[in-house]
Amino acid sequence: MACSPPDNPVEACFPSRLDSVAPLLDWLEQHRPPGLDPLLWVQAQTALVEGFSNAVRHAHARLDPPPAVAVSLELTPQQLQLRLLDQGPPFDITPAWSAEECLPDQDPDGLGEAHLPQREAHWGLVMLARLRRDFGWTVRYEPLPEGGNVLILCRSLS
Repeated sequence: MACSPPDNPVEACFPSRLDSVAPLLDWLEQHRPPGLDPLLWVQAQTALVEGFSNAVRHAHARLDPPPAVAVSLELTPQQLQLRLLDQGPPFDITPAWSAEECLPDQDPDGLGEAHLPQREAHWGLVMLARLRRDFGWTVRYEPLPEGGNVLILCRSLS
């Protein structure tokens, strides 16, 4: 199922600081629907935190003062959709999906662990790529005509 624009989202804005993650998760928890698969909810929390952290650390890193990150949640019987709007410069995420380090699933050293990226800056991409590949999430990051970008994280519920 393709992810569609939200019709009736729940929206909020959070300061572009890493210490805003706890209030962000509290906001999400307030809108947790009863009966939703707990694993899917953990995935949504992970996707939201990774998207928010990327906006703070990368999109807003050189903006002074950094603008707030706008987030929205839409839950329908068909899908769960999160949107994060940042004010950073355009960034093409497509090449990152094809990077070998983005989808570690090999054990080159025989140590029983997947090869992980050497830079912490890539961990968010690894998490989002795994949500796409292993759990069926749709992840899009698109520039907005009025400036800034939108990260759309969507998962079918049917």
